[in-house]
Amino acid sequence: MNLAVRKEFIVEAANLILQERSSKAIQSNPPTVGIHWIDRFVKRRKYRLMSQKQLDSNRQVAEDIPTVIEWYKKLHDIIQSEGIVADDIWNMDETGFRIGVGKDQLVVTKRKKAHYFGTPGNRESATAIECISAGGRVLPAFLVLCGIHHQARWYEVMKDHPDVRIAMSPTGYSNDEICFEWIYHFDEHSKKTTKGTKRLLLLDGFGSHHTYPFIQYCDRHGIIPFSLPPHLTHLLQPLDVVVFQPLKHYHVKAVDLVVRDGCIDITKLEFLGFIQDVRKQAFRQSTILSSFRKTGIVPLNREVVLAVMRARKPRTPTPEPAFSSPFSTPVTLRQMHRAATQLEDQFTMAEECNDGSMLLQKDFLASMGQFIRGAISNSTELIQTKKDLSRTQLAEKTRRQRRAMKNTSLQSGGVLTVAQGRQMAARKADIELRKAQRKVEVTQTRYDNALKKWYLEAAKKARSMRIAGQMGEMLVYSEKGGCRALRRVGR
Repeated sequence: MNLAVRKEFIVEAANLILQERSSKAIQSNPPTVGIHWIDRFVKRRKYRLMSQKQLDSNRQVAEDIPTVIEWYKKLHDIIQSEGIVADDIWNMDETGFRIGVGKDQLVVTKRKKAHYFGTPGNRESATAIECISAGGRVLPAFLVLCGIHHQARWYEVMKDHPDVRIAMSPTGYSNDEICFEWIYHFDEHSKKTTKGTKRLLLLDGFGSHHTYPFIQYCDRHGIIPFSLPPHLTHLLQPLDVVVFQPLKHYHVKAVDLVVRDGCIDITKLEFLGFIQDVRKQAFRQSTILSSFRKTGIVPLNREVVLAVMRARKPRTPTPEPAFSSPFSTPVTLRQMHRAATQLEDQFTMAEECNDGSMLLQKDFLASMGQFIRGAISNSTELIQTKKDLSRTQLAEKTRRQRRAMKNTSLQSGGVLTVAQGRQMAARKADIELRKAQRKVEVTQTRYDNALKKWYLEAAKKARSMRIAGQMGEMLVYSEKGGCRALRRVGR
């Protein structure tokens, strides 16, 4: 498919080669390459790590040191006055996804030109409202999808995650109503692990986070909303500083893997199919703890951020040196034939020579090595192709099974947990089943009544015809040759 290669794909191919070379006795636990093998491989082969496309970010920020110092002072005061423990400090934020669009990645190549990676390009928006605590916990997902109606298939795909909530929005972004539903979601799940009397919720200045119903709910349920300074979330917000980076990274990898498995149309169904695996990889406890530490919130240390602000200076990247590397391994069938012919000619010349040492001529050994490398290269490609084909077939089977599910509209708008969605889908399926059963029963009753009616009418007609002399007696013949008259109804 003319797809660029990343480090993990090379490692996977190398491990596959080791597995193929292993004896059957150790096939269940084959050897693998080391952690740093790929770095040595890239350096040894003189490959380059380069971005598929350069992306510049020109976000305007207002980095003011006195503002940051004042914010940390207020944070310290509220923690001390309310007696908030570290485990009860939470940070929430929203992040958007384009369901079928990834980002630029580093690929392994010898070419200096940019590589372009074709994806289905579904730019439909989806939003994840995430929340983490300084104790290393993360709330169940709260997803906002673009649309109006909840579909039954979504909740079948998410059946293993009953606490996940899905909200519908015409734009795929949150609004006042959805944010109010989220604060209920936050209260329901965070209070299970609360150690103190109140919870501190760090959030940005988005208008939907500061509506009267939102603030009122917080006041009534022991939640203290604490706003971050404008335009400084990239320095002070744990989710922005640390966690969302791996979340987007693993989303890109998931989209990339789905495309490589042959999916030509990434929809909400595929997105819901992999988003929980993406979150599991991104929201590791160590990552969450690191996010609060790098923002100087837990433990409270404003110098962590102030040092970053003072050290910010524009840098001009150093141009990379010129690079070239000859690659003599035959990779096409024609090159393999040429190397084989050259090898045969040199072998014949060596046999004709009286001096046995000539059998190990430098040219002969070089050609032999070249041919062997080509053979290994082609066999490796074949092994990888077989593995990719098997994975593609499995992915296609899974997609067909998902899309074969009956896609029933459950509800227009609003928010549903996966458990609620599955219950609604089950109730609708049960209702449909009962309707079908009633239709069958009605049809069977009509059939029985019609059959009875037809039988009685036929009997009456036969009787009238017999009385009128239009029909004689009906005789029943036995196997022995005898016969008897059939008694009719009504005689």
